[in-house]
Amino acid sequence: MTFAKKSLLTVAILLSTILIAIFWLYLARVALVKDISEEQLALYQAKISCLDFNITFDLKIEVSRLCLQTPQADINIEAMTITLDLAAKQKIKRIDITTAIVKGTAELFTELNTSPQDSKDGTLAQQLDHYLTQLSQVNLPFNMNVADVRYSPFSLESSKKITANNTTKTTSYSGQFSVVQNTVAFSLNNLQGTSFLTANFSAKKPTEHQLSAEFSGQLKPLKRFLFTHKLPVSPAILEILETVAASGNFQSVVNYQAGQLTLASQLKDLLIETTKSIEGSGPFTLTGALNLHSQVNLAPDEKSADNQAINSIDLEFQKDNILQLQFSHQYLIDYLSQNAISADIIKLLTDNPVDQLTFSPKGQLTYNLNNQKISLSALSLKAKIDLLVHQLDLNNIALDLSHYLSSDLTIDENHLPSQIESTITDSRNTEIINAESTHQNENNVSTTLLELKTVKVNAQNIPEQLAELDFQLDSPLKLSAMDNFTHSPIEIKLQGSISQNHEKTTISFFENSSLTSNSIAILSKQKTADKKLLSIKKFSTQIQGNVEIQSRMQVKNMAQIKEKPSITLNLNLNSQAQKLRAGKVIEIKTLAINTGVTGNLDDIKLNATATADNLLLGNLAISGAIDKPHFALTANSLQLTELLSLNIKLPKKVDLVDGKLSYSIKGQVTDFKNIQNTPLALSVAITSLSGEIDDIWIQELNWQQNFQFSNNEFSTLNYATENSSGNLTVALIDTPTPITKFSINTRWRYQKDFTFSATKLKGNILGGSFAIPKIQWPLDQDHSVDVQLTRIDLEQVLALDKKQGIVVTGDISGQLPIRYDGEKYTMEKGELHNVSNGLIQVINNPAVDKLKASNTQLKLAFDALQNLHYHQLSSDVSMADDGYMLLQTVIKGRNPDIDNDVNLNLNLSYDLLGLLESMSITEQFEERIIKGLQKH
Repeated sequence: MTFAKKSLLTVAILLSTILIAIFWLYLARVALVKDISEEQLALYQAKISCLDFNITFDLKIEVSRLCLQTPQADINIEAMTITLDLAAKQKIKRIDITTAIVKGTAELFTELNTSPQDSKDGTLAQQLDHYLTQLSQVNLPFNMNVADVRYSPFSLESSKKITANNTTKTTSYSGQFSVVQNTVAFSLNNLQGTSFLTANFSAKKPTEHQLSAEFSGQLKPLKRFLFTHKLPVSPAILEILETVAASGNFQSVVNYQAGQLTLASQLKDLLIETTKSIEGSGPFTLTGALNLHSQVNLAPDEKSADNQAINSIDLEFQKDNILQLQFSHQYLIDYLSQNAISADIIKLLTDNPVDQLTFSPKGQLTYNLNNQKISLSALSLKAKIDLLVHQLDLNNIALDLSHYLSSDLTIDENHLPSQIESTITDSRNTEIINAESTHQNENNVSTTLLELKTVKVNAQNIPEQLAELDFQLDSPLKLSAMDNFTHSPIEIKLQGSISQNHEKTTISFFENSSLTSNSIAILSKQKTADKKLLSIKKFSTQIQGNVEIQSRMQVKNMAQIKEKPSITLNLNLNSQAQKLRAGKVIEIKTLAINTGVTGNLDDIKLNATATADNLLLGNLAISGAIDKPHFALTANSLQLTELLSLNIKLPKKVDLVDGKLSYSIKGQVTDFKNIQNTPLALSVAITSLSGEIDDIWIQELNWQQNFQFSNNEFSTLNYATENSSGNLTVALIDTPTPITKFSINTRWRYQKDFTFSATKLKGNILGGSFAIPKIQWPLDQDHSVDVQLTRIDLEQVLALDKKQGIVVTGDISGQLPIRYDGEKYTMEKGELHNVSNGLIQVINNPAVDKLKASNTQLKLAFDALQNLHYHQLSSDVSMADDGYMLLQTVIKGRNPDIDNDVNLNLNLSYDLLGLLESMSITEQFEERIIKGLQKH
């Protein structure tokens, strides 16, 4: 064979080999593409609609264009490089994409919306643990990097914008995506190029079921992004989310390993706002920041005492966590009014308008996913109104949310009080068990709940705790009920705990609890310079003890019917009033009232002791129903000398050496809104009072009086009977004319004006006695007072103001009727007469001697009076309206010195008022005798 032929044959064989190699290489590319199409894309129901690629000499696939179609989106990939490792089991080693354009063609969450919920998949915790375990086992086969992702969601009407030329512009997003060593990272940017969501997901140790993730973003654009898709939620929730405007920045770090899920999150610059009402909320704005660390136990191998899996969420609030809620106060009032909330609560909120609340959670929060029990270390709530700050701090909070969120109104034996449980018969229990067995095949959850019901109805009566917490309240509240007494708010400082089970709620108050009111005043309705009847600078009450609210149920027709709860009190109240002033009468530095309260609201028992500046004042007892209580304020044998040691400003000077006070005030309050009109029964007793009153010595005064207060009238309870002795007695009134064995029956009345009346006024005076059957003050027109005198010793009368040369002895009796005509006092038909023989002697009197020397007739008359033994001394007494009393006197007797009968008729005139003021009776007697004799 020639060289030319051999050369031609060699070239032909070489070309054939190259062609065969190229052919087989093309067949290999087709097989590779087929493998990717069938094995990888088929998992996502994706199909290739266009493909333009080539293979480099280093066996990389360079795809200039790849078009994929999925049920939810069309994907166009540009400039993709696939690095292969044909010798390995996983032939794709790495994919690099310059641009990926994703355009939504259908709703993204269609399958979620239509997939049925299977209640047999276990609890939420079990499902979550199952999903996270699957994610942790994901082993991404190759690395991937997408430098530019452009995403246009499926075009809903809410995501479209109409441009100026009436063309539709669909919202689009951009971002990046990468997978490096089983770590997925992606980010999303809005049209302005601002990143609003970044995420990193890592499952570096699939065999250890460990994964981690980091998220950060902005709420406002993220909300807009989510709403461009049709979310798998109910229309009602969707409407709420559309109504609310939200903004803020968040950052979260998530770790999961072998059933333990931890989450560290930060939320800054939070703003949630709505101008429309959500489920009756009214417009509100929520702002603040959260910083928390959480841990969720999803492991099914840990069991509780009842052999239930312990699955819980543990949150720890770190650094500053503050949420501030602003809302419409008027909308809140209107909402409560429409929902039949107590008028007292609405009035309280109206008087204390609040439109801003601040929440600050602290410490640890734990939520059990199985039984829906939640606990929180601390929660602080604060409201500020002008300069007033209301703050409530809650600590050691534990709640059974399954109880409070339950809306089932049928009978639930879990919630029955023990006394009702005990009334359920064996046949009733059998019916419950049979009812449960008929529903066992409905679902696992309902079967479990029914089994729990049967166990608890027949188990020991150990109440299950539904709520426990400690509280501390500091709140200055304005109460409209106190407007008539003070304009200052009531300072409420309460510290204690609350616990609740199915049978009762217990509220405990610790010793630091108190209520304080400042600048209290009870004003007089009369126009006076000082209108304050009573004023207190500060009144505070310390509270300690328990309040129990007992649930009361009736079971009728397999349903619970709630009755009015029973409230039981066991409290100690220590009250103090500082700088108490009652008008201008008394000032007390500290009035203390120590009170014990027991019983329930239908039968309350209250006992209190009052002291003023450490001096016992009395005891208060309250009993009966709280809305109509009976009360009694009593004191026995209080020392008046000690009471007067208080700063009491009496109208007269009082200096006592002895005396005791007893009193009683009883009544029943039936109308708290008009408590000042409560009828009262009062009694006062003063015994063995001795001392000086206005410089007059009073000895052994005893007074006992019963009063009543009704219809704004203060009066004595009844008149004294005819046979009753005086309710006011005095052994001695040591005036210049001493009065002994004084007694009187008194009656008092006050309603706008003061009136006083008395009967059987009597006493011993001047060796005899006086008596007034009846008297009153002020005197009415035509009212008369009959003064009765019995055996008055004339010698003692003249001894009050001794004058030289005049002696009168003997006893006189009589009566003096004094009449009041509305303006002046007069006397008619009064009379005095002697009841024993007596003596009149006028001897060695300078004035008489002078007259005797000047007139012979007067000398004879006065000589007869030098030693007149009379057997008749009588006077007709009258008094004109000028206050002068006229005595038409007849004196009959005999003078043994002249052995002659004496008959004298004298008209004596006295200035009665002046006489009573001066009590110079002898001087007046002397002058009237001289004048009377001169006239006759």
